[in-house]
Amino acid sequence: MSVSTNPSGSLFDLVERDLARGTSDLPQLARSAAEALRIARASDLDLDAAVKLAESDPPLAARILAVANSALYARGARHVSPRRAISHIGGSAARDVLFQTAYASMIVDVPRFAREITRDFVHGVATASLARALARVASADPEDAFLAGLLHDLGRARCWKLVAKRMPSAGGDEQASEIVDALHAAAGHSLVTTWQLPTEIAEVCLYHHQPGDRLLPRIVSAADVLAQVAEKRVDARSPAEALVAIGIDAGLTNEWLARGELEYERAKLLTGG
Repeated sequence: MSVSTNPSGSLFDLVERDLARGTSDLPQLARSAAEALRIARASDLDLDAAVKLAESDPPLAARILAVANSALYARGARHVSPRRAISHIGGSAARDVLFQTAYASMIVDVPRFAREITRDFVHGVATASLARALARVASADPEDAFLAGLLHDLGRARCWKLVAKRMPSAGGDEQASEIVDALHAAAGHSLVTTWQLPTEIAEVCLYHHQPGDRLLPRIVSAADVLAQVAEKRVDARSPAEALVAIGIDAGLTNEWLARGELEYERAKLLTGG
């Protein structure tokens, strides 16, 4: 998501101070989320471990069944058990669902901004798939890029929560969005660091809008912009510079824009967003 510059006013100051106080108001990373990340990040996916975790974690089981029975995978079949669902969608898709479920469990519940948080989740799933594809071209680890793309905007949900707490009355959504845009990178970095997730993920959370010469943030930055174009948030000319920064010819921009559209539509199907 793009960063809005020069947000001002007491609400911004209050939310910024709330973030500076640390993450003591947040729960610990759920055991199931940590286990899902562990299984998904293994070089060889342990399908039995994934099934065991799903059978002990109803939200994960529901997510796997939803994906297996979605238009992308069902092909006329209907699956009612996690084991059969995982076997049907295969190891690669199961790995992605584990990542997505772990991410979903990290997101705080903010009824007032539920639509915005859902939008951010869909954006993260689309960015993740695009980052994986870009990493293959840029000679980076595709799975690291996928997870980094998925979690790059993790701080947004926490910012929405703090804004809702400080601005309980209706209205002011434009100001709220500016505050979240401005503060989510630092908020995500502090969350990932507190939860002891990989340092490269923390780096992407902090630098995906200003990646400098850092390769993984550059990849996620390009994926982020491609997803935003598909969401009709930024101009279609925006991704060219970000693609060139990771070694992709600007002449291929249209091909990547088409890929962005595809991954965004796929993300909506996968998430129900």
